[in-house]
Amino acid sequence: MNVKIKTALFGILSTAISLVVSTGSLELYARLAETDGSNFDIEMWRYAKDLKRVSDIPEVGHEHIPGKSGVYMGVPVTINSAGWRDREHAVEKEDNNVRIMMLGDSLTFGWGARPEDITSYRLERLLNEKMNHFEVINTGIGNANTAMEVSYFIKKAYVYKPDIVVVNYFLNDAEITPRRTKNFFLENFYSAVLIAGRLDVIMRKFFWKDDWRRYYHGLYGGDQPGWSAAQSALKELVNYCATRNIKLIVVNYPELHELSPYPFQDITGLVASKAEALGIPFLDLRPSVENQVPKSLWVTETDAHPNGKAAGLYADTIVQFLMTRYPEMFGDTTPAEDTYGRK
Repeated sequence: MNVKIKTALFGILSTAISLVVSTGSLELYARLAETDGSNFDIEMWRYAKDLKRVSDIPEVGHEHIPGKSGVYMGVPVTINSAGWRDREHAVEKEDNNVRIMMLGDSLTFGWGARPEDITSYRLERLLNEKMNHFEVINTGIGNANTAMEVSYFIKKAYVYKPDIVVVNYFLNDAEITPRRTKNFFLENFYSAVLIAGRLDVIMRKFFWKDDWRRYYHGLYGGDQPGWSAAQSALKELVNYCATRNIKLIVVNYPELHELSPYPFQDITGLVASKAEALGIPFLDLRPSVENQVPKSLWVTETDAHPNGKAAGLYADTIVQFLMTRYPEMFGDTTPAEDTYGRK
């Protein structure tokens, strides 16, 4: 073997070894330094990997694995036997109980919030302060959209026969239904998730990828398929609930980065108009938090999912809405707490 070939082989081997060592070092760093619960991308990836599975109903997309648990964003998450981040609920409700089922995404799920700091938990507690016959079921799942949530209810969760269905709506509920794609690196390596997250930030900040404001607005422009699917799903849900005497409301959750002036009021108005056209009562939660410092409502300094303070304000507003809209069901259930949900 001549000297040139030996040199070339040595160079290839050295490069390969360097790549392996560098990749191994990055993976070790990601596992040791980025798993303290503060890295949103890695925590959301772990949650999806540990607690989710592809649903046997294609329209649902993905669902939780019953009985699984873990710690994500530094808070415990336990999935009950039905596949919800909630306590156990009997299929048959107790006599005289009013059962409310919350459909939604990671905001409803309570991403990054302690179990007692989730809106559904606060809502049930407030309702039962004076009249102990209310049951709130939280079916929220991260990265779901309205079409997925409606399909899940009509094809699976309907057996719980709620008296009221609450569609908790957020800006990205007009996204198309995500499909899980198999990528060896993103399925198995923390470092790949870390790099992908950093690249996404760079692309949004310096290159052509839309920032979050343009992205959300883009979901509603023209005949966007996700928004069309959301509208069709709401129409289907209206018909389903009407034939079964189930009350239906849409509750709109604000994007908490910037509240006043709010950059998405046009989208809120659009969703409200569609709900009104379908005859669905609509509640916008932004007025309940618009005078708050945005970061005081976040679960962490870098994650704008609602924390316990926001959940308390939201729950109080929903209680007032339910009392006004359905006095025959809720009567005087004014909670004996302040607007932060504290006793």
